[in-house]
Amino acid sequence: MADNVRIMVVDDYPSALESFKMILKIKDYEVDTFLDGNSAISAFEKNKYDMAFVDMVLPMQSEQKEKMPYGGLEVLKRIKEIDPDTEVVIVTAYASEATHANAISLGAMEYLKKPFVMEDIYELAERGLRRRRAKAARREGETGTIGPIH
Repeated sequence: MADNVRIMVVDDYPSALESFKMILKIKDYEVDTFLDGNSAISAFEKNKYDMAFVDMVLPMQSEQKEKMPYGGLEVLKRIKEIDPDTEVVIVTAYASEATHANAISLGAMEYLKKPFVMEDIYELAERGLRRRRAKAARREGETGTIGPIH
């Protein structure tokens, strides 16, 4: 059913990563998890992901001082630069109207507040994958034969 769907999850709490992985693997999605934004972006540049769940607050790892630290919104922006069709859900325990609006304006599909329930993850994954397929279908239609112009 999942047809080799790859989902990235970025969170600085290992327990949150394990929860996402357990929930998403039930639907047979391939799940890669990352504790920080830098390693997530490195992987995203090398691999294809259909969707990402990204924690908004990601601290910089000490061994990565020479690299630009990627917080959640920076990860979102970079993912959208690399592949605008990848759907991204920003996950946070620190929800506010301003951060919600900012995340959506940067291209997030949704803004998920912690704590969440398993059904929220399923619904968001299915909605995100449908949106990605729809974008691909529209793009394929744009590159097809051009019909009459009225």
